Amino acid sequence: MDFSSFFLLLLTNCLGGASFLATAYALKNLSPFAVVFWRVLIAGPLFLPFCVRALRKTHLNLEDWGRIFLIAAVGYDAPLIFGAWGQKLSSATHAALLMALEPVAIIFLAAILLDEELSALKIFALGVSLVGSFLIVFQGHSLIQLFDFSRGSCLGDGFLCLQGILFALYTVIGKPLLKKIDALSLTALISFLAIFPLFFFLLSGKFAAVKIPFSGPTLFFVLYLSLGVSFAGVLTWNLAMERVSASLLAYFIFLQPLLGVLFGVFLLREALNWGSFLGGILILLGVYCATLKPQGEPRPEKLVK
Repeated sequence: MDFSSFFLLLLTNCLGGASFLATAYALKNLSPFAVVFWRVLIAGPLFLPFCVRALRKTHLNLEDWGRIFLIAAVGYDAPLIFGAWGQKLSSATHAALLMALEPVAIIFLAAILLDEELSALKIFALGVSLVGSFLIVFQGHSLIQLFDFSRGSCLGDGFLCLQGILFALYTVIGKPLLKKIDALSLTALISFLAIFPLFFFLLSGKFAAVKIPFSGPTLFFVLYLSLGVSFAGVLTWNLAMERVSASLLAYFIFLQPLLGVLFGVFLLREALNWGSFLGGILILLGVYCATLKPQGEPRPEKLVK
């Protein structure tokens, strides 16, 4: 692998790993919905040139458009909102660790929705990751406390688990579309169309008025999430996909939760106890097993958010 390819992979995952830190700071002055609203609203229009290119060279039927809108609302907007909400109630460290559930959730959902084979190794990966996530959420609480959703941290961790599962739907539901459209074009369409469900919720009055991030620090972190992660991160990942094998790409996934935890512990001064540490190790072990493929078996394209 040449230096430019390595740099692209490192840059992409550093951008994603720092997103937990940026979200934590943005949440100090904005509601979870407002953080997601501005992130999507700023990044979405930047994908318009890619959307135009996709529409010129690809013919999509009504079912395809329905699938794309479903992904935009359920596989993109919803997990971003649950993730921001969960991080506000829990911590950036837990957000980084529990976000690693996504690759493992893809295995389980693909087996249910796409009838993909669920091998012994995949079942092991799923089981290990579930045990790891339980250790993170449990944190020494009794079962009664664990299911007491009046406790903010438990509810927040639950939302963070749900975020990983919903983000997995992004890849699983979108996989059949990759036969008609390339990954970057599909991601561009989803990123742009994701604006409209958020406007629907805003205009319906389901959420409080969205505060405009005028203050310097808040505006900086919102712009980082939109321009740095949701837009630049997508482009760098797709550029890396063209240069590096999928098997090598998979190993760099570990950088995002690792960096998220390091930022949370050293910059946000969040505590990392043994339960969270061991749980994170088990989840990453599950992700590692999930990325292993028998020799000769093709690896599907990975959609990015």
